[in-house]
Amino acid sequence: MRSYLMALCLRDGSAAIVHLKLRCAGAPSAAQVAPHLQPLFAPGHRVIDNVRTMRRSLILLLALAGLAAAQKTVTFKEQLVDGKMTGGYAVIAVDVNHDGKPDIIGLSQQVKDLTWYENPSWTPHVMAKDLPGLVNLAFNDIDGDGIPEIAVEYSFAMQPSRSEGNVVLLSHQGDPTGLWKVDKVDAITTSHHIAWADLEGTGQKLLLNAPLISPSQVGPKYEGKAPLYYYRVPKDWSSPWKRELVTDQLGGVTHRVRVVKWDGDAKREQLFIAGFDGLSLISATGSGSNLKFNTKLVNPGDQIERANAEGTAYSIGTGDVKIGHLGKERFLITNEPWHGHEVVVYLDNKKGGWNRQVIFTGLTEGHEICIGDLNGDGLDDIVAGDRARGKVSTSHVFYASDASGTKWVHEELDHMGMSASGCAIADFNGDGRPDIVMIGGATHNIKVYENQGVAK
Repeated sequence: MRSYLMALCLRDGSAAIVHLKLRCAGAPSAAQVAPHLQPLFAPGHRVIDNVRTMRRSLILLLALAGLAAAQKTVTFKEQLVDGKMTGGYAVIAVDVNHDGKPDIIGLSQQVKDLTWYENPSWTPHVMAKDLPGLVNLAFNDIDGDGIPEIAVEYSFAMQPSRSEGNVVLLSHQGDPTGLWKVDKVDAITTSHHIAWADLEGTGQKLLLNAPLISPSQVGPKYEGKAPLYYYRVPKDWSSPWKRELVTDQLGGVTHRVRVVKWDGDAKREQLFIAGFDGLSLISATGSGSNLKFNTKLVNPGDQIERANAEGTAYSIGTGDVKIGHLGKERFLITNEPWHGHEVVVYLDNKKGGWNRQVIFTGLTEGHEICIGDLNGDGLDDIVAGDRARGKVSTSHVFYASDASGTKWVHEELDHMGMSASGCAIADFNGDGRPDIVMIGGATHNIKVYENQGVAK
């Protein structure tokens, strides 16, 4: 599916600019274009209806428009990593075996084993067994040996009464291809998203644990406040981990915690929280027992209240967030609302605020987004999956047309072959180009999309 921007001369002497998305190889013919154009104009403003005349008048514009779009878009080569990942949910890219190549760890709430896939053969290695309800993971090389420790959350359910919310730390035992040691960190109902962040600016990362909701919050609206906790890593990882509070004032659902460098502090990291409040920024001051936290609303996201088809859950705010760069200018990209249909760009208005621009509304159930300069033009591009409420679906890529961030070229990624619940970007083959890995729920798969460069 390619995008074409066409300038048309109409029979009454007026002109029109038309944006079409067509499935065709190369520049489309006039005969392919005409049926799509006719319904766009009112009676009396008919498109030139002589196909030969139309061909002559449009062929140059079509070729130029197709070339302009192609110069932005990237060709991808698919690699199937796992075609039997039932209900795939979350995926990360990390060098597991210290060989200099990013590997893949994927998980599913329907699969009890946690498995990593070795680059480049994608040989699977089971890290841990009997972890039902796996939901999230994050890596941190705590001991500096070049092999990461993995924090994992499992036994998750949407209902607090059914969710133990176990948090554990996995560490290798000399051979990363064998089973890893599992040490308990904590158990909090609906533990759902986990991250590592250097909030004190000391070089030592704290472990963050975000329950989806608190025990008192119930559907469909999940009214009330949810907490966010942190833990310092004990010297003996098998000893008790002390739970400490970041905040207990996050409204409704907390979906994602993203670690960022945002306010210019060279040492400390901050946290973006995506949830029912919208997008919030949490910053820390002090250290040790004097560590304090401040929460500030960056933007409210999409606050139009919507119920799902069954009426069992409402959706507002923001589902995920990433920071991108258009040259030297940074921007925000979000999926809105929670489990929502929109891909949204926020551009700095230079007045202390952000201009909200919805660039796509065609998702059925967005879940995660990724960002990276896929075509090497110095402008970050956007990858958005569509979990599609358990249906087979398509993923999407959006290329920045220019440094303004106001125009984006949309292309489908893996048509009806990837119902992506999670994604990550890394250079898997070492060619200097960022590649994409996605994990699919209804498609039950993990795939790498190897970046072949800008389409010729």
